[in-house]
Amino acid sequence: MTRSCALIAATMLAAFAAAAAPETSASPASPEHWSVATGETVSPDRDAIAFAAGWPGISFTYLHGTSDRSDVGLKLDVLYAFENTTDTAFGAGLDVPLRLVVNRSDRVSVGLQVEPGLRIYTRNSQTDFMTRFPVSGVVGIQATPVLRLGAFAGLTMAVNWTHTQFFEIGPQFGLTGEYMVDRNLMVGLDAKFGPQFYTSNSSSALAFTAQILIGYRM
Repeated sequence: MTRSCALIAATMLAAFAAAAAPETSASPASPEHWSVATGETVSPDRDAIAFAAGWPGISFTYLHGTSDRSDVGLKLDVLYAFENTTDTAFGAGLDVPLRLVVNRSDRVSVGLQVEPGLRIYTRNSQTDFMTRFPVSGVVGIQATPVLRLGAFAGLTMAVNWTHTQFFEIGPQFGLTGEYMVDRNLMVGLDAKFGPQFYTSNSSSALAFTAQILIGYRM
């Protein structure tokens, strides 16, 4: 009787331990953590590239994982709208995205990002030069093993140095999603919007982003 009770207790303990053990990122059903826009970074010592197309232009991004919680990159933009608004202008940009995961659980992560950069616009026979320093945060949710969703909130800030000097500031909010085709390839959608204010003439405009995303981890 004692031996039977001990066997039953050992079996129950083993079953409880197996049920309580968290899933690891190496399990076949879930990809290793990495993301372009949903609050995760590239895995340590891994590289990733991303392509985005839509409004206000197209962009190419290179990312390098510097630790389990951080990465750094370089982003090139070709733009056909002035600062994400409906004002048409040809522009080019260069940004240095710095991303950090400040909290991570099995399904939820919180990421912060700063993206200092430069913008050059040509419109109305004049050239505008801007320096930008947007900051943002993303709450990412691993909805399924292959689908990540993100809720975005950020603050766009920029200074125009040529012609009329002004300061630009505007809050932005949005949603994004990424679908993992396999462990190293993802496709997604990114949408953000918000008011944008300028100190030059106390004016404002609606700024928005709507792009498709393709990411590949090398």
